[in-house]
Amino acid sequence: MSSAERVLEEEETLVVEMEVEHRRQFGSVQIGSVLFTDRRAVFSYQSNGAWTQFGEADLSAEPFAQYVDGELHAVFIPATDSDAVLQLQSDYIEEVESVTGLSSAMSVLGEASRDPPVDPAECTCDRMSSNKVLVENENMELGEDFDEEEFRFVSCEDCFRIYGRYRHGKKASLNKLFSADWLFGGDLSYESIVDFDNEDAYAIHHTPSGPVRVQDALLVLSHIGSRSGEVVSTYKHDYQHALCYVLDDTVVGYLTWEPHERGPILSQLYIREEYRGQGLAANLVSGWYENVCDSEHYFADEPTSGGKAVLSSIGHLDRASGPAREVHNLTPLAFG
Repeated sequence: MSSAERVLEEEETLVVEMEVEHRRQFGSVQIGSVLFTDRRAVFSYQSNGAWTQFGEADLSAEPFAQYVDGELHAVFIPATDSDAVLQLQSDYIEEVESVTGLSSAMSVLGEASRDPPVDPAECTCDRMSSNKVLVENENMELGEDFDEEEFRFVSCEDCFRIYGRYRHGKKASLNKLFSADWLFGGDLSYESIVDFDNEDAYAIHHTPSGPVRVQDALLVLSHIGSRSGEVVSTYKHDYQHALCYVLDDTVVGYLTWEPHERGPILSQLYIREEYRGQGLAANLVSGWYENVCDSEHYFADEPTSGGKAVLSSIGHLDRASGPAREVHNLTPLAFG
């Protein structure tokens, strides 16, 4: 009997099964399952050949799945249900760890995360050439040996502040990365420009794995936002679209989204600190919705408090008439 057959109730529809894996040195085996139906999330695990249904949480609306390269990437649930589902997931992870003796990938990643030795506000570094640097790839993995074509951050080894990037064996400072002249000096097409009402502002639509210079600027911006705790996730250039916001010939911010048949999923929104307080985030979202978004409705994935304020200021989170619906993503669980 399949997991779905054991769990589904009468007239209930399975949306997606998220397998829970034990990742071993050679291959993986399924040790659990999270079933998302049109009205529930059901957590189960397997021990000594028998299945145990751990718990379930009701959903106020039908969830939906997102796939990348044919593999399940995430399941999106209504934000109003996220507290209950996340608490259930936390309890489930603790139970599976206790029963199997394994550790969840979430626990391992949490233990392996790096905090800077020095608070960025107290660090004395001031430019790329004057401080000892770390060289990291876009997954924040350290290394000194890398191919010339590969992207690398250059950051302070004390406070982790990003000062630029390496590619083609050369450094590029933030001033260069965020210069419109530099961006258009690469393989960027003017067809990617999205005009806004302000004659001094426009955006560049960057498609997955598009022009490298725009990609690098977006990667740096997203990691600056992530390291400051102002964005939840970082830019994934292999499957996300982005709008790179340019004001007075300088990159001042960006937003990203993922296409989906149910409606695009707005993932990240970030404006550089020195350009805030001018309504630029609201202008960027409005410009994206009016000129690029191909759907009447869209989903906002785990917006921060600042992101919610922006969406609310332009009426997008109004339950009666706004186009945005707030969601929370759950990614596949794994133990090792």
